[in-house]
Amino acid sequence: MRSGLNFSLVKQMSLAGLFLGICASLVPEAQAGTSGYRGLILGDSPVVYYEFEETSGTTAFNSANTGSRYDGSFNLSRGPIAVNRPSFAQGGASYDFGGGGDYGGVIVASPLANSLTEWTVSLWVSYDSSKTAGSNFLSNDQLGWNNDVLIGIGPEEGTEVGRGQVGVVQQGAPGAERDFAGAPLTAGKWHHIAVTGSTASGKLSLFIDGVLAASDENLVNGVTFNGADGLGTASLNIGASRTDGLRPYDGLLDELAIFDHVLPPERIAAHAAAVPEPATHALLALGALSIAGYALRRRTRK
Repeated sequence: MRSGLNFSLVKQMSLAGLFLGICASLVPEAQAGTSGYRGLILGDSPVVYYEFEETSGTTAFNSANTGSRYDGSFNLSRGPIAVNRPSFAQGGASYDFGGGGDYGGVIVASPLANSLTEWTVSLWVSYDSSKTAGSNFLSNDQLGWNNDVLIGIGPEEGTEVGRGQVGVVQQGAPGAERDFAGAPLTAGKWHHIAVTGSTASGKLSLFIDGVLAASDENLVNGVTFNGADGLGTASLNIGASRTDGLRPYDGLLDELAIFDHVLPPERIAAHAAAVPEPATHALLALGALSIAGYALRRRTRK
């Protein structure tokens, strides 16, 4: 009487593992990674989510369940935006914003339906070293002091978020002072950036690659992210601070999401860690190990 697994079952498992590994290897890595990261973000219930997976056209589609209200339209009158560019390991494709000057291309979407007093912005960036200030990923800036939030590389020159620093600036309602949080960021390399604003805790925080890098706990204006029910005429501007392309971003951008709540540090760390690599290699290894084990057992039986 033999103990252990039935040899026929071992052989079936071996072939199954090898087959799954081969099948996984036929799925483009970008596609597999994008699907996994999408699930990660949607699992945290974003209000707005731009995957930037478009390969053509002039619309950035919103993947959150809020639908087409927040689809973004390209304004290319001041500069280019290139789609279907390389991204980080699990990002699929990205957008390349060529805002090397004072003005550039911008994507404009409708303002959030409601102003947010608790919020998180999560995205991946790789900025061009030739522009280290006046470079915005996301903003709702407008004329006047209207609870506008600017997020980028030295997003607003003359503030404490300086050149070569990634950060957030909140403009009051009204007021001549700004609340801010910033820290140095290496150019030409993909980084995960998250910003949280919490009225309840009185804190504006910046995370780089899943780690808290800076915070402002002595707020002058607060942290409100202005929406359609707020002050002035708001809008969501991606790749510049305003709808006319002022203070444009120069570099790659991907997986931009806005949440109407503050994500806990462990969820931000999960976004920064992205998702495990596609299981191709693991499945192939499983098949190979199973076949090797089966062969060894065959030899020992002889």
